[in-house]
Amino acid sequence: MWDWMGYGFRAELYAIVGHVLTGVFILLILSSREETQSPFGWLLAVVFVPWVAGPAYLIFGGYRVRRVAGRRVQRDRQFMRTLPPQLGGMSEEAAESTLGSDSRRSVLQDYPNSTGNEVEVFGHGEEKYARLEADIRAARDHIHLAYYLWANDSTGMWLRDLLTEKVEEGVEVRVLYDAWGAPTAGWLLRPLRRAGGWVRAFAPLLSPSTILGANLRNHRKIVVLDGKVAYTGGINIGDDYRGREGPRLWKDLHLRADGPVTRQIASIFAKDWHYVTGSALVAPRFYPRMQADGPSVARVLPSGPGQYWRAFHETIFNAITSAQDWIQVVTPYYVPDQSMQMALGSAARRGVRVRMLVPRHNNHPMVAAASNSFYEELLEAGVEIYRSQQGMVHGKQVTVDGRWATVGSANLDARSFYLNYELNVILKDQGPINHLSMLFEDELHTAGRVTLEDYRHRPAWKSSLEGLARTLSPML
Repeated sequence: MWDWMGYGFRAELYAIVGHVLTGVFILLILSSREETQSPFGWLLAVVFVPWVAGPAYLIFGGYRVRRVAGRRVQRDRQFMRTLPPQLGGMSEEAAESTLGSDSRRSVLQDYPNSTGNEVEVFGHGEEKYARLEADIRAARDHIHLAYYLWANDSTGMWLRDLLTEKVEEGVEVRVLYDAWGAPTAGWLLRPLRRAGGWVRAFAPLLSPSTILGANLRNHRKIVVLDGKVAYTGGINIGDDYRGREGPRLWKDLHLRADGPVTRQIASIFAKDWHYVTGSALVAPRFYPRMQADGPSVARVLPSGPGQYWRAFHETIFNAITSAQDWIQVVTPYYVPDQSMQMALGSAARRGVRVRMLVPRHNNHPMVAAASNSFYEELLEAGVEIYRSQQGMVHGKQVTVDGRWATVGSANLDARSFYLNYELNVILKDQGPINHLSMLFEDELHTAGRVTLEDYRHRPAWKSSLEGLARTLSPML
């Protein structure tokens, strides 16, 4: 059909269409008020490869965040109208006013500090898995799990088989996995589904209803057992997360909670489950009242598009800017926005001792390169940066003055700030906070400190690569 056109004409037409697409996408990017650090990475991409970057922006671009956020608000509003008032439910009018698209309701209003909790800190995957197995075997009514990553390996099959046993005992099991983080989980968990367990994927990649929001993932790690015991943190399901010694050494942080805060974690799972399935878990047995006789003060910190948007970012920013003596930070992926970078640097300049632990060998090289590009500014401000010499540090922790700490799924990067659904726990009790600080200090004994002199003398090619990764960091 194109034979009547010469090659030169077709090439010119191709170029014209490309320029038009580039202009359209540039206007779209500039008018969308990107929620990540900067639109510059997207602008650069659409200028050089408009035919690829343009469609990618429609799927992964920041303007999609607001559309998905609106849908999430509607779903959460429906859930709160269904939940009985004694369990925190709202009337239609109240839900409209507090969960409306223009609402600025604080996460602290819905998830206040709860006293009387028992909180256990795990700094090793084997410890977490052993305790989790015992709690699963003790469950009698229901088991709810949500994981970003569920690997198709011996650990993934072990947990699947354990949950299948519980279903056969008559225990209700619900599993929510992220379709991007665990692409083979649907196949792996088929035996559990056949046995009667409920298994669902968050945002399936080929679903027409979610394909245009494919960049927004559920990064949470949640287990709730009979509504009485809950787990959350950074440890996914897989052999790597067991933290075995040797070349596959993996270090992470996780929490086990027993007490009123468990009810908060249970409600986060219920909202995610309702968002994906439309089924509302509203029976009182899912939210039992428990004795509050533990020593720990804790509350949950959920965040994500349409669900306490920017709550994690704002909470961490406020904690850092209010620090008086010292700050400990553990993060595998440090790709901050300007405000977070400035908060850490400003804290160090005013005399607060800021120490950051990052991995030496990162499992995401491009993210590691982007992270390295931010270090010079921090080092100049007086921030102490340490690289773990033993394995991959995957824990996510911020501790301030020994009086406030958070552990969870969120990294200090734009994806956790703006794109992912995350869940952290805020701790205000000396027991778990001291444990976290002890684990941090133990890591520093073998970690290597990054000096400003060494950093400035790194090879030119490495500096260039880091600059490129930083430019593209909004898309990482």
